Amino acid sequence: MRTSIVQVLGRKRIDDAIKTNSQWKASLNRWFRIASGAGWKTFAEVRQTLRNADYVKGKVVFNIANNKARLISQIDYEMGTVIVEQVLSHADYDNWKP
Repeated sequence: MRTSIVQVLGRKRIDDAIKTNSQWKASLNRWFRIASGAGWKTFAEVRQTLRNADYVKGKVVFNIANNKARLISQIDYEMGTVIVEQVLSHADYDNWKP
C-alpha cells in the first residue's frame, strides 16, 4: 500500500546542481517542496500540479528556472517515489540520451 505523500530520492543531485548553478536554487527548491507534498498517482496528476512536466522515453522531465534547466526523474506511482536522476542545463539536456 502506498502513502499519499511522494518520497523524493536524489536530493543530493539537486544540491549539487544548486552548487554549480546558484541561479536555479529557488526553482529547484520549489520543485522539491511541491514534489515532496504531492500525492501523484498518474502522469496526468503530475501535469495538473506542474504543467511544465513532459513524459520522455519513460522519464518525467521538468523544466526548471524558466526553461534554463531540466530535472529528469523516474516516478513510481505505486510506490509513491520520485527518483531524481539528473539535473541538466538546457544545452546539456539537448545532448541527453536516456
